[in-house]
Amino acid sequence: MAAQIDFFKTHRKVVAMDSRDHGRSADSDGPITYEKMTDDLAALIDHLALGPVDVIGWSDGGIEALLLGVRHPAKVRKLVSMAANLNPGTKAIYEETDALVRQLLAGMPAAERNTPEGKRAVKVTGMMLKEPNIDPGLLAKVSAPTLVLAGDHDLIRTEHIVEIYNHLPNAQLAIFPGSTHLVPFDDPELFNGTVERFLTTPFVKKDRIQDAMKSLKKLQAGLAK
Repeated sequence: MAAQIDFFKTHRKVVAMDSRDHGRSADSDGPITYEKMTDDLAALIDHLALGPVDVIGWSDGGIEALLLGVRHPAKVRKLVSMAANLNPGTKAIYEETDALVRQLLAGMPAAERNTPEGKRAVKVTGMMLKEPNIDPGLLAKVSAPTLVLAGDHDLIRTEHIVEIYNHLPNAQLAIFPGSTHLVPFDDPELFNGTVERFLTTPFVKKDRIQDAMKSLKKLQAGLAK
């Protein structure tokens, strides 16, 4: 997320975190779960005394963003979740995505598996075949305004992204055209601009009929002049 960090740090305080068993964070005992990583994030927010924060998460981070809203709602002001999934099965991800994960694991040489880096890679990648396991109904607990994002050629099924959006009480949805799971990297201007507009614009929950009629009346009034 280098392009997001570079953009937002010009006018916001940005805190970037490596989850446990990722990047420069230490290894942990036992399997990792999205719930554990989310609670780590909540602990970091408390440690830094940040109060309610805006959260941007992509892929695994998008899952953690949603879980932060479920498990620690008081710590969140607004949420942005890019290309998250609620379960590891092919109802949430495309068959090609599942095959890719399995191929990555099966294709790792035995010698590499026994290195510290290899053991970490197996642990993190293998988690994707078992995690997450989130009941969509839990998303009703997310009170923070939430922007749900994905590419129209994402690794996550479009219908699953829409299911996430439909279960959130205060949400907006954007599907980026001609984009894959990597749109924050491929087109940071589009991604960052969309997120910036959401974070800086007061959230108003729309009524599909009443708000459409208000706009229609304005349109008609303009045509009458």
